[in-house]
Amino acid sequence: MAKYDEAPVPRGTSRRWEVLMSDDEPLSHPGQARRTALEVRAEHRVLAGFGETELESMPLVPEGQRLARQAWYLDLHDPARADYVADGDEVVKGGQHVIARKEVSPAVWEELLRACDVVLGRQPPVRLRPAV
Repeated sequence: MAKYDEAPVPRGTSRRWEVLMSDDEPLSHPGQARRTALEVRAEHRVLAGFGETELESMPLVPEGQRLARQAWYLDLHDPARADYVADGDEVVKGGQHVIARKEVSPAVWEELLRACDVVLGRQPPVRLRPAV
């Protein structure tokens, strides 16, 4: 029996879904400086109630980056959508401002969701105890 490193390797993928269902991390752009919510504060009513230090702690997903599959995001241009789970085939378009949940603290994320509710005039859900 041939050893693993001596076995012939087929060209390309053996099945189509191996490429489509990849769990690879999104490509990062190391040369680009990450923009923060502080830079786009004037464009979004959702960010009006946040202080400068909070806004500096909210990095935006770079334009052109693919959103990770099954990760949570918040699109500042669409507060009605609030937080959503990416399918993995979405890419941040030019001028779109998206915040990744894993990039901010849980307290800041909850404040972002409350701010979306305030902008839309919705009553935020009342929590009886903190989520575990």
